Amino acid sequence: MLNKTMTYTELLDEAPMSGFLWLLLLGVLLAQVLDGMDYQSTAYALPLLIKQFHLSPVQAGTISSASNIGLLVGAFLFSVLSDRLGRRPIFMWLIGTYAFGTFLSAIAPNYVTMLVARGIAGFGIGAEFPIAFALLAEYSPVRYRHIFIPLGPACYSGGWIVAALLSLWLIPSFGWRSVYWAGVFPALMIIYVRQFLPESIRFLMLRGRTAEAGRVARAIADRAGLRDVELVPPPALAASGVPSNTQRTLILRTSFPGMVALSLIYFFYFIQSFGINSWLPTIFVRQGYTLVRSFTYVLIITAFTPIAQLVGAWLQDKVDRKYALLVTTSLGAVFFILFGLSFQLKSPIGLTVAFQALQTLLGGGVIAVLYTLGTELFPTSIRSLGMGIVTAFGRIGAIIGPFALGVFLFFGAEISHIVYFFTIPLVVAACLGLFLIKVDPRRKSLERIT
Repeated sequence: MLNKTMTYTELLDEAPMSGFLWLLLLGVLLAQVLDGMDYQSTAYALPLLIKQFHLSPVQAGTISSASNIGLLVGAFLFSVLSDRLGRRPIFMWLIGTYAFGTFLSAIAPNYVTMLVARGIAGFGIGAEFPIAFALLAEYSPVRYRHIFIPLGPACYSGGWIVAALLSLWLIPSFGWRSVYWAGVFPALMIIYVRQFLPESIRFLMLRGRTAEAGRVARAIADRAGLRDVELVPPPALAASGVPSNTQRTLILRTSFPGMVALSLIYFFYFIQSFGINSWLPTIFVRQGYTLVRSFTYVLIITAFTPIAQLVGAWLQDKVDRKYALLVTTSLGAVFFILFGLSFQLKSPIGLTVAFQALQTLLGGGVIAVLYTLGTELFPTSIRSLGMGIVTAFGRIGAIIGPFALGVFLFFGAEISHIVYFFTIPLVVAACLGLFLIKVDPRRKSLERIT
């Protein structure tokens, strides 16, 4: 039962589900779907891009890496601005940025333009991750945070499924550019952000905008049916004011161990995840399967990704976060080895697809755990920045992965040997999570954790 007098943060931590929270979830999660659709479209366009632009495997891998370079820069730059200027205005700008990059991809006349276009699109997508997840964490009731945050990567993975369905429908009939034209629609999300998405109450309080924070909190309480509850500013936040540069440096120094731990886990996991997934349709094509059959196999595998995020969300509420990381990465490594073994033994294609689908289902939940931890371990004043830094390190791995796989193919390496090599980062990520994660943030308020 809620108290008659509550602070703004107590309201956020204890509020029941309401129309406001559903609308917030809908908007942020829709942005994730569109992000995932745009990013994965390149994997399906790649076989035809290689033919039209006469690309070597290394050049083809560089296209995927270009997206991740943009993701890296965007994650860091925009996250800094988000902690300075607010979640809402930066969220709006980045949507326009990746929509423009997708438009430029659709009209790209050559390889160089395509590299630039994917870099711009990645610039916007990379920023959306830390900002969207910071916003979700700062509005999530404590009892729902382990669900709210993983819904983001689940919907991002859902965007991969949308990309697969669109590619099956559009590319055989209209060519590879058609999937990018479909990806321009995210620009319409700007209207939603301007009209319906409020600024984070925790951010407003931190910047001294107490009256504005009060108005947002009052509107949330009213929509949740809490009109009789008196709302007051949290004393600690109200007294703290805007952190000075010295205070921010101290906060960063205190958060540094967790930042290093998460950065390394992201880095190694993304080498494997992005390295394989960006090449998966092409891998099947190179095994002699038609474009449509290859896309269908990848669609089946990708369909398990959103379910994997929900499995990760469930698991991380049942056990310590680091054990959830250990279970998901270890199971992922086992089935990934079986995926490689199926290529080596020339197993039936159904078995090959099944092993990778199980790797996705049981190993993909690590993303749910990583993003939840990333939003929990950093204080409000550097939450976007902290998420930006750790995801930026992940993007370095995501740049290395596709490029390295392209190099292996260029030198004629067997697919099975490549898979075995890419299992190593999963094992490293599992060990890092077990030994470096020291806190258990389950069901604690953000202020208590930090």
